[in-house]
Amino acid sequence: MTQNNIFETIKQSNNLPQLPQVMLRLIKACNNEKTSIEELSGIISTDPSLTSRLIQIIGSPYINLPKAVNSIKTAVVYLGIDTIRNIAISTSAMHFFKFSKAVPEFDISRFWYHSYKCGVIARKVAEENEFSNPDEFFLAGLLHDIGRLVLLQNFPDDYKAILQTSSNEKQTIAAELEMFDADTPQVSAWLFSQWNLNPLISDAVLFINESIEQIEGALSHVKVVFISNFLAEQKALEKIPEILPLTDLPQTRLEQIVILAEEEVAEMAKNLGIKLDEAQDPFYEESLTSEIKDLSLFYGTLQNLLHARDIDSVLDVAQNGFKILFNIPRVFYFLLEEKKNLLSGFCSSYDKSHKIIKSIALPLSNTSSLLVKCVKEQKVQNSLKTQASQKLAISDTQIIRLLEAKGLYCIPIYSSENASGVMALGVDEAKAKSLDDNSGLVRLFSKQTGVCIQSIRFHNEYAVNIHEKKMDAYATLTDKVIHEINNPISIIKNYIETLSLKLPDKHPVQEELSVISEEMNRVAGLLDKLRSFSRPKIDGFEPVDINQLCQSILDILKKSILLPKQIETSISIDPEIPMVKTDRNGLKQVFINLVKNAAEAMDKGGKITVITRFLSESAKIMIDERKRIPGSIEIVISDNGPGINEEIKETLFEPYITTKTGTANSGLGLSIVHSIVKELNGKIRCQTEKNKGTSFIITLPVSSSKK
Repeated sequence: MTQNNIFETIKQSNNLPQLPQVMLRLIKACNNEKTSIEELSGIISTDPSLTSRLIQIIGSPYINLPKAVNSIKTAVVYLGIDTIRNIAISTSAMHFFKFSKAVPEFDISRFWYHSYKCGVIARKVAEENEFSNPDEFFLAGLLHDIGRLVLLQNFPDDYKAILQTSSNEKQTIAAELEMFDADTPQVSAWLFSQWNLNPLISDAVLFINESIEQIEGALSHVKVVFISNFLAEQKALEKIPEILPLTDLPQTRLEQIVILAEEEVAEMAKNLGIKLDEAQDPFYEESLTSEIKDLSLFYGTLQNLLHARDIDSVLDVAQNGFKILFNIPRVFYFLLEEKKNLLSGFCSSYDKSHKIIKSIALPLSNTSSLLVKCVKEQKVQNSLKTQASQKLAISDTQIIRLLEAKGLYCIPIYSSENASGVMALGVDEAKAKSLDDNSGLVRLFSKQTGVCIQSIRFHNEYAVNIHEKKMDAYATLTDKVIHEINNPISIIKNYIETLSLKLPDKHPVQEELSVISEEMNRVAGLLDKLRSFSRPKIDGFEPVDINQLCQSILDILKKSILLPKQIETSISIDPEIPMVKTDRNGLKQVFINLVKNAAEAMDKGGKITVITRFLSESAKIMIDERKRIPGSIEIVISDNGPGINEEIKETLFEPYITTKTGTANSGLGLSIVHSIVKELNGKIRCQTEKNKGTSFIITLPVSSSKK
């Protein structure tokens, strides 16, 4: 077979890897903050395979987008740059190394080890020499032997004969020339030219097996790849002096580079479950995509997890990771709520089952559920491996049906020893096997997700805990102050009363005593206000019509306070709000205080808006127990006033902090509001923006009881 024939046969086959320069351009573009959506769309549109993958993901029937995606640009906007980067890496790389299993004699593990190590060394040497684009050198090192895979893929029977008769690299190269009239470096270089890579990189691959004497006069690209291939061989440290004429790097630095590269390869192999000391290790088909898949995982998904600022963002990033890395489009999450002793459902807001999953909860007492078992044992659970005699729980069956899958694959979300919840994936046998084969990455992935969730929860709970402790400290101090002041007040009032009784009714001092008594009563009144902050009086919990309560109070305040100040009002009520079990008078005080505060902030008129709504996603159905958790309601009181300064917002609900001018204000209003809402088992938060207004959002449980 002539060289022209061999290249023509490869070119016409379906086993020609796709264009890697698209991957390089796309990754660089994604890493550049100045890259526009138009630039990304233009790069993607040059590669049909990438475009196809993009549209395939965005067009998934499980992703319930608000409108049809009919352009690459729209798809890029919806998926985001991080997802695009992952698609670029994984999709392009998968086609580099598709490897036929028809030749079991070929040691793919050792091939992966040498290729990856060569790439790592090439990148490090290029960085040491401060060459531009070290990633290009990495790609050359990683793919320098891809010609061998191309020959093996296209001519498995012929190459099998070569492997059976060759015991070393030199004999293999000679046998390739005899069989195909072209060897691995020639095929690799030809393939690089087909991809329109830098011709200097193509030459570096072509001359990779030349003698050191010939390489000594070559250009730097040829030298770097030659050195990398040389150092990637076994026992390279002993032979480093041979290549010193090719580089200005000292021997000690070359030794360090080799050691660091070996450590990086060993760590990568460990994470991927590749046993380098076992020839013929039968790991998954895309063995050589391991490095790039790991980059996709670390630089894409895991990095994004670390940047996520709330739990919903963490879960969205995790779902994207499974979508890109394992081609699993849907993930449901069930997060642990320890205080309620249950697992609460979550999923992407784009998923068509979003509302259903958010309404589901599983009690931890349901030991027949695979999800509960997964959390308690912190082990993967696969319904496809469940014995026929073990009947699935109703909840498991329903979740499988919602996932529209054959089986349920449960992955624990954990950090250290603490479980955070479980990922529920819809799988068939092939996808379940892929997840099992990649168990190292799956564990790393789920653990990182757990770390992020725990970190966000800790941060939120810590902030709330610190605030509550501060408020409790204020309340305790206030109680002591009230007690200490009340004692002398009582004594003074008794003496005034005694003195008044001893004196004639018309004695001139009686008037002065009356003034003193009134002032002492005023002090007592101030103490009562302090007491209402420290220990607000809650009469009792009863069913309350929230909509009617808000409407009636707003009508009263409209006439007495709001209209005289030229303040408009509007109210939007949710007819779905059920009766709420709470303290009517306490809630009245909260509502009046917040509306009055809003009015006082708008001296030149404005608008106050009141919104009530039932938080339907907070209501949960305990599937297997057929019980309901009634959920929560929300009351929002907004104004379009000047807003609250950031420095005040941080301590807004603390006593003696006021947003009002003048010295007559005690600054207890919002403190009392916070204390009452807390006693009602609710939460209150503030959103404000300078010159645009302020909103106070109160969340209350539908069903509650006095503490």
